[in-house]
Amino acid sequence: MPGPFDVLEKEAERLENQSKEEFNRKNFIIAISLLEEAKEFYSKLGFQGKIEMLKQRIARLKNLVKFEKQDTLEHTKSEQDFQKRVQKVISEKQRYEEKQVENQKALTPEMKQKLEKIKLLREKAEKEEKLNKYSRVLGRYEYILELYKSIPRDIMDTRNEIHELEKKISFIRTKI
Repeated sequence: MPGPFDVLEKEAERLENQSKEEFNRKNFIIAISLLEEAKEFYSKLGFQGKIEMLKQRIARLKNLVKFEKQDTLEHTKSEQDFQKRVQKVISEKQRYEEKQVENQKALTPEMKQKLEKIKLLREKAEKEEKLNKYSRVLGRYEYILELYKSIPRDIMDTRNEIHELEKKISFIRTKI
């Protein structure tokens, strides 16, 4: 017939096993509390070796919890920084587009027509580029470049577009 000490020992072992299960489920806080309970049972039994072993396990789990919280905070901070940068880029792009729209409103009908033509030609060139029709794409981009160069800088600054287009043209020439 089992004595009261056997019952205490079995309960402590059950708590230890349950703690291992919680650890495997990554429920570290619950695992720590179960180990604390098991430690109390072992202290009633006077098992000093087991108590020391559980203290070490509890300390490691607490370190693990602390590390996880720190890692989560760092991850959250880096995610927030990234979101701020993305937001900044998006707002910069919106301001640029608004400025372009504002410039187009102030443009003469002839300039508006040129910009529309450029937009359509660019769309066609991009479609044809996907179809690997590089000679036609090259011709379209060269014509777009001429159109951009014909726009006076005091009306609209197209240096960025010209530079990007020249890079694109040289890239296309390598594919022909």
